[in-house]
Amino acid sequence: MSSARLSTEALVARLADELAPVRAIPPQHRQLLAVTAIWAGSAAFVAGWLGLHPLAVLARGGISTTFVWVLALVGFAGLTLGLACRIPGRERLARAAAGGVAIGVLVVSGVGLVLPGSAADAGTLAQGMNCVGESLFLAIPSGMMALVLALRGAPWRPCVAGLGLTIGATSLGALLVHLSCPSPSPWHWWLAHALVPLAVGVLVGFLVAWVLERLGLRSQIATSRVLEA
Repeated sequence: MSSARLSTEALVARLADELAPVRAIPPQHRQLLAVTAIWAGSAAFVAGWLGLHPLAVLARGGISTTFVWVLALVGFAGLTLGLACRIPGRERLARAAAGGVAIGVLVVSGVGLVLPGSAADAGTLAQGMNCVGESLFLAIPSGMMALVLALRGAPWRPCVAGLGLTIGATSLGALLVHLSCPSPSPWHWWLAHALVPLAVGVLVGFLVAWVLERLGLRSQIATSRVLEA
């Protein structure tokens, strides 16, 4: 009994000496405030670069207004989902955020089904590529901040976290482009401000998920080696 206790105490002492200290995970609301502050900085940049015209965008009608609210919903719900997946005890918040993302994606899909005419216009596609590029560029600051915060969290649910972070960031980037784009075409809004940016967000999300998973496995391997030493 005494030798077993000594053995356990030696193992605990070795772990304390060899393992890196665990950094405290910032509270969820502080993480979201930090990401929102970075996004607000991006919005200020866009206001000086392209010009933001929210009232004009809302005045274009119900479809344009729908994209404003849907992109905002998917953006903040996606980032909330990605960050909540890395914080113990936030499972209920993560499920609610996932529901918000799902609702937003369903609305985007539904809008595409009811739009009249064709999306194959050459001018629409050409202008759309510019807006897609701007959306992805504007997604980088808030996306990088969210990723840094996610890396400080627990190594949990890498796939959901990666997808949530990138879908949320690209949606918020697309929102800024939608608020600054002068195009009157609903097809352009749907393709360049919603569908393509979100699709790219999904693809990048799998890459981020792979990175998060690899980092988590590396941490587990390092812990196992210390326990087996």
